Amino acid sequence: MVTFVVRRVAYSIPVLLIASVLVFGFVRATTDPLARLRQGSRDPQAVPRERARLGLDKPLPTQYWKWLSGFVRGSWGDSFITRRSAAQEIRAKLWNTLQLIIWGILLSALVAIAVGVYSASRQYSVLDYTFTTGLSFLGLSMPVFWFALMAIQFLVYEPRQIFHLDQPILYSVGLHSATPQPFDYVRHLALPVLTLSVQLVAGWSRYQRSSMLDVMSSDYIRTARAKGLPRRKVLLKHGLRNALIPLTTVMAIDIGALFGGLIITEKIFAWPGMGKLFLDALIDGDTNVLLPWVMVTAVFIIGFNLLADILYGVLDPRIRLS
Repeated sequence: MVTFVVRRVAYSIPVLLIASVLVFGFVRATTDPLARLRQGSRDPQAVPRERARLGLDKPLPTQYWKWLSGFVRGSWGDSFITRRSAAQEIRAKLWNTLQLIIWGILLSALVAIAVGVYSASRQYSVLDYTFTTGLSFLGLSMPVFWFALMAIQFLVYEPRQIFHLDQPILYSVGLHSATPQPFDYVRHLALPVLTLSVQLVAGWSRYQRSSMLDVMSSDYIRTARAKGLPRRKVLLKHGLRNALIPLTTVMAIDIGALFGGLIITEKIFAWPGMGKLFLDALIDGDTNVLLPWVMVTAVFIIGFNLLADILYGVLDPRIRLS
């Protein structure tokens, strides 16, 4: 198992290097850190002076090496807009996004696995069609922004008007209230987590159902049934472990992508996370924030793919032997 993990980690290093080259090239090609200065300064020497100070007059390979070595050392520079450390900005926003992702993933995984197992065990029943055909396709086809706006309307504004409440039951903006409220954290977290979970549950439950159906038709499951084991034990003890392997890969890839993919959700709910930071940095041309932001997201995506490979090896020993 140790050799398997070391080999997988070694494979990830060149992938990270290639990702860093692509990230640097993409950000340099699409943003101009001196755009604001060009528009607002009356000093003709200001732009060349700032260009030399930032090292933008150096060849691109030199700029890339300086940025990469600084990124590895944790020296990410200061934001051009806020003048605060880019590392501190990203750390604070990353923790806020992590809270959203952790609760969303836990909720989505529990619901998706339960729905997938139940639908597979009751194949072609009314509830199976309801879950895996009706609700799953509805969840996958609904745009995130539309569902978020409907959730705000029907879970925040409508209950407040109907029951004449001074405060809404759930909040639709921010992470905390200005004044302490009972269950303040949960009331702010509920709607963003619900919005995040809808599409995840819809997709993951279908994977889990298909995987369970494949496993339940295997010879060892038929043998377990022939030995007279209870249906629940066959399903949960013998079937579920192997059926979780494909879903594990999908979950790990989705979790990595979520670090950079919550832009719409965070924008609608004014959640101070990585998505909102990316939008602000992109609009302002703040490359000192954009470069580490994209690279941190790439590290998470590659890291969770690596985790998926390792989990594969843990769940199925044949994979690490091959």
